[in-house]
This record gives sequence, structure tokens and C-alpha cells, in this order.
Amino acid sequence: MEATTTGYNIRSRTAGKPLASPPCLPPLDQTRQLLQKLISFQSVSGGEAPMVRYLAQWAMDRGFLADCFETDEATLPAHPCTKAKHIPLAGRPSLVIRLAGSGTGRTLLFNAHSDVVDAPKPETWQHSPWAGELENDHLYGRGACDTKGPLVSALLAMCELKSAYPDGLPGDVLLEIIPGEEDCVGLGTLTSVHRGVGADAVIILEPTESKPRCASRGGLRFRITLRGKAVHGTVKWLGHDALTDMRLALEALDDMQIAFQSLPHDISPHSRDASKLFAGYPFMRPITVDRIQGGNWQGMLMEEATCEGYFELLPTDDLPDWREIFTRELQRRLATQTGGRANCRIGFIEEYAGHLTDPDDVFCHTVSQAMGEQAPDWQGFNSGCEAGLRWGLFGTPTLVWGPGSLAQAHGADEYINIQDVRKTAMDMAQVAAAWTKLPTQDGRKK
Repeated sequence: MEATTTGYNIRSRTAGKPLASPPCLPPLDQTRQLLQKLISFQSVSGGEAPMVRYLAQWAMDRGFLADCFETDEATLPAHPCTKAKHIPLAGRPSLVIRLAGSGTGRTLLFNAHSDVVDAPKPETWQHSPWAGELENDHLYGRGACDTKGPLVSALLAMCELKSAYPDGLPGDVLLEIIPGEEDCVGLGTLTSVHRGVGADAVIILEPTESKPRCASRGGLRFRITLRGKAVHGTVKWLGHDALTDMRLALEALDDMQIAFQSLPHDISPHSRDASKLFAGYPFMRPITVDRIQGGNWQGMLMEEATCEGYFELLPTDDLPDWREIFTRELQRRLATQTGGRANCRIGFIEEYAGHLTDPDDVFCHTVSQAMGEQAPDWQGFNSGCEAGLRWGLFGTPTLVWGPGSLAQAHGADEYINIQDVRKTAMDMAQVAAAWTKLPTQDGRKK
């Protein structure tokens, strides 16, 4: 797939000398300053543009090719993510930064999302969420690990490669920075695919404790609505409180999470294989309620109560099958607990595919060899992310990789270890150098 880069001509280059070991990264202060600058942008979903435009100029100032563009979702091809509830793409640019190669080697694409979740209660933080304060190698701020720290690792790796290979690598190294992952998984990456950006392999930048992961979860966002009969609380026996049924629904979801630890007999054998990559996590298929709403007026029983959340799955689980299983199981459990009285509607407002790159894939072997003694013990990434889109559409071998941990993501005093950012950058540079030296499979430039 031919990539487009507005306003630039990509020149043919030849490979330079082998990458020094270990790579020589920019000074620590420059790493800190760049990460602090990115954290200072309050790039909550829908407000990514200032940071993205800053990075476009940052990249051009350092001699990279940069393509910054906006996409109208009405022009995108049919895909579940275009139909999901999301913040409109208008005013939310995507950016592709390119380190051009000669075209004789394979292309590597890094992917990072520019948006972060909000920090609505800064008083609960010990460190300002938008200042990037550094304390004992921990740099604090919203997005520090999800995913501006991993993004900086990739930027440092590309800087090192540009310095180490002044005549260019055999293959291109690209970094796409896309909007909206926290808002609607996959939609931002689809803008880049629609632009024509492709690669022989992809690294999704997420906090994986600096360990490359070969699989990630698919998922469904559900909405459960329970109807009751609202009456004044002083005569509550004459009505029916939707909150009562909501309590039962929440208990049922907890029970379903436990029940879904085991695999139904009619589930694909591929899901049984995928389960091994997630065996180290407590829940095979987590169910998380993150929003509950209800009630119209004080002193009244709730006529309607609604909850939303995520049902996260194995990468090879069939999403339509699991929508049906989830719906059937919840309806059955509520009917049993309420004697058929519960009035429950279940809908799904977002879905995203997982991914699974075979640990025997040449990309995984290349990563293991490049990392040497730090070679990964292949496991799954315990979350959904952008990895499923190109993997699902094109079968592109994909890994999820970056410094930081999901244990810090989205919470107060989110942080990243700045030394981990730099160490991961060195590893990423080694992997990129090794991968781009492999000849393309079809002899064509991606």
C-alpha cells in the first residue's frame, strides 16, 4: 500500500553502517522536556489538534517527512468503528512521520493515539496532571504512560535511527499519531489506512511494561437499560424500582465474568489456543461497568436505570457470537432472579477487534533476535487497542509495546519511569534496524 506524504518527495537511499550498540540517544534532559511538553497539551479526546500540530513541526524541524491531515468519517470505508458512537473527526488531525528508506527493505510502522482521558478532579492528584513533574525518575501527568511515554520512546528511536543511518535504512520507518482511541477504538487508525499508509509490520504503542506483546483483546461496549414504574417514595409498594433490578443485573455480570473463565463447548479451537496467551491474568473475559445513570426526580422510585461498560474478549473470539452469549446469559439470569418481571434492554454501541500474531511469525523472531537476552516471553496485552484494525483487514503482523504499566493508566498520579522510556527506545531502534534490513516479500515499496 503506497503511503502519501503531502508536500514531500521521498528520495531513494542506501543503508548506512550497522546501528551502534547500545544506541546513543539524545540527552536525558531533552527526553524529559519533550515528554513534559506533550503532557502539557490537554489532549483529551476531541482536543488533540494542538499537540498533533506541534509534533508535525517538531518532526519537520528534525528532517523527518510529515503528513498532517484531517478526515471526514463520511469518506471512510464501511467498518464497525465508523458506526460506533464517537466524537466527530472534524478538527482532529492524524499525523504520519516518516523516516524514508531506499525501498529495498521491509517497512515498520509505529502507531500511537494522541488523545488521553480527562483528569476532572486535579485536587485528587499529588502532582499536577498537566505539568509533567519529575520525581525519582517518575514523570507524572495525564497520558504519561497512556500513551505519551511510549510515543516518546518511538520518537527517540526514530531520531537515533536517523542519526545512525545518515544515508537511510533499506526500509521506511513510520510513526502514525491518530486521534480518538480513548473515544472509539480503531477509528483513528482507519483514517491513516484510508490515507494509504501501509507497512510490513506494526508496533502499537501502549504501556506493556516494556515487553512486546503478540496479542490484544477484542471487545464490546454494552448498554443495559432496566425499566420500572416510578411512584413517590412514600408509596413505593405501588411502583417498581428499576434500581432494584439494576442491583441484580450487576450481580449477574459479576457471576458471568466468573462463568466465562471456561470456554463454551461450541467456541472455536482458535480461541482455546488464544486463551493460553492470557492465562496469566485473573479474568479470561473481563466485564467492567464504568457508568450508571438513573432517576428523574428526588423522592421517586427510578423509572429507568442504565449502565454501560466493556466486555473484553480473547482476540479470536467471534464478536457476534459473544454478543448473543452475553445477551442470552444476562436475560436468563435476570428472568430467574425476578420471576420474569425484569424489563431489560441490552444493546451494543461499540466493538473492536483483537489481534494475535503467531509467536513463530518472522516479525516475532526478528524482535526476539534483536532484543537478545531481553527477548520476550510471548503473552497477550490485557486490553483492547488499535492493534486489531490492520491485523484484521490485512493480516499485518502486529505487536503491542511500550514502557509503563496499565496499573498507572487513567488513574490519579499517572506516571512513567523516564529511564524505561529511554531503554525501550533503544530496544525499538534495534528492532527497527533489524526489520528494515529484511528484503520485502514482493520487491515493492510499501
